[in-house]
Amino acid sequence: MLPSGAVTARYFRHIQSLGPAWFYIHAGVQLSAFFLGTVGFAIGLKLGNSSPGVTYGLHRKLGIAAFCLGGLQTLALLFRPKTTNKYRKYWKSYHHFVGYACVVIGVVNVFEGFEVMGAGGSYGKLAYCLCLSTLIGACIALEVNSWVIFCRKSKEDKLRREGIISDKGSTDLIHNS
Repeated sequence: MLPSGAVTARYFRHIQSLGPAWFYIHAGVQLSAFFLGTVGFAIGLKLGNSSPGVTYGLHRKLGIAAFCLGGLQTLALLFRPKTTNKYRKYWKSYHHFVGYACVVIGVVNVFEGFEVMGAGGSYGKLAYCLCLSTLIGACIALEVNSWVIFCRKSKEDKLRREGIISDKGSTDLIHNS
C-alpha cells in the first residue's frame, strides 16, 4: 500500500480538477498502510516472543526500520508547516526522503518475508510481483505523461514570451506542430 500512496502524491497532485482531494487520498492510503504495518509489526513481535531461538535478522531489522520510518512520517503530519513558511522546503525534502526510504525498505522487507516463510516460489510472491510490476508500469506511463505536459507547457511559455501567441490565444498552435 505504501507505494500506491507515494504514487498518489507524485502524480495526482498536479491534476487541478482533483483540487485537494489528492492530498486526502494520499494521506488516507498512507495512514491505512501504516496501521496495517503496525498490526504486522505487532504480529511479528508476538511471533518473535513465541519462538525463542529462531531469529530472522534481516527481516526483523528491516521491519523495525520500516516501522520507525513510518512512525516518523505519521508524526510529520503533525508538524507540517504552512505552504508560506520558510521551512516548508526543508520539511518537503525530509518528507520525500523518509517516505521513499520507507517504501523501498517496506518492499524489500516483503520479499524478505516471503523467503523467511519459505514461500520464495509461491503464488503469493508471484501475485505481489505482478502488482508491483503493474504499479511500476503505471508510474512509467504517468512519468512520461508528466514530461510531455511539462515540455508542452515550456514550449507554450516560450512562444508567449516571443509574442508568437497571445496570453489569451489558444494552444492549437502547439498541438498542430
